[in-house]
Amino acid sequence: MNMKEESKPLIFSMLINFICSSTKLLVGVYCQSKSMIADGFHSISGFITDIIAYFGTRLSYKKANKKYPDGFGRVQYIIDLFIATVIFLMGAYTIYNSIVNPSHPINVLWIIVIIFTVILKLINSRFLMMKGLKHNSPILITTSKESEDDMITSLGVVIIIILSQFSNQFSILQYADSVGGVILGILIIKTALGLYKDNVLSLLGEVEDNYEIETHIKSILSKYDEITFKDMELVRNGNYYTLELYINILKNIRVYKLLTIESEIRNKIKKLRYHIKFIDINLGHKLEDKATKE
Repeated sequence: MNMKEESKPLIFSMLINFICSSTKLLVGVYCQSKSMIADGFHSISGFITDIIAYFGTRLSYKKANKKYPDGFGRVQYIIDLFIATVIFLMGAYTIYNSIVNPSHPINVLWIIVIIFTVILKLINSRFLMMKGLKHNSPILITTSKESEDDMITSLGVVIIIILSQFSNQFSILQYADSVGGVILGILIIKTALGLYKDNVLSLLGEVEDNYEIETHIKSILSKYDEITFKDMELVRNGNYYTLELYINILKNIRVYKLLTIESEIRNKIKKLRYHIKFIDINLGHKLEDKATKE
């Protein structure tokens, strides 16, 4: 995935978040609804993270150099950690707001606006997830989760407030607003903690076990009688991988021939659909009969 392909979904997400947040704030002020205004500020966080993700993504596409031979792909994990922090604060604020601010009488315009923004957020979340999975982009997947959390929060607020309106008939429902808000906040914080864990491990360069990629690489190597697969280390750097490939040489071979085989292997691996951008091939010697080849 190139920078342009990854930037387009983020620009789309920025537009959606701007529409949702500004609509909620305008209607909240018009209806004098503290809950609507609070939800509007809640949505602004998504707009802010989209802006940061957009410019951070551009930085992650900087070309590799001598100082950073594996490129700048891991910048995306730093961006994702920031987004996770925003999501965590959103969850904490949801808990705080549900306890401090009482429920308000239902306004028809309020409900229509919330449902409208929930639909937009659903479209945005599904679109970002689809593009993120298609192009192996962690930042789009993380942004999708942030959008989904905002959507769930808005939908949850509607359900909770509707239930609280029946508190005169069912006394237990007088706590619906507070209890429901706390539950939603906890779920949002749980999502943030999961993002912290995944991105910290990736930022540290965790080796990924991927049987599917290993199988394809073994298949490529099996075409050469002179070498065999020994081991591999696959590390994800944002939306691409770096590969440390260990190969055993099975028979004596001229240097020129060996370099040609190395070049062919690199090209074949890069043509796979796994976005393996940097490949380091380490050669070892294992002179043995061809019959022992894996």
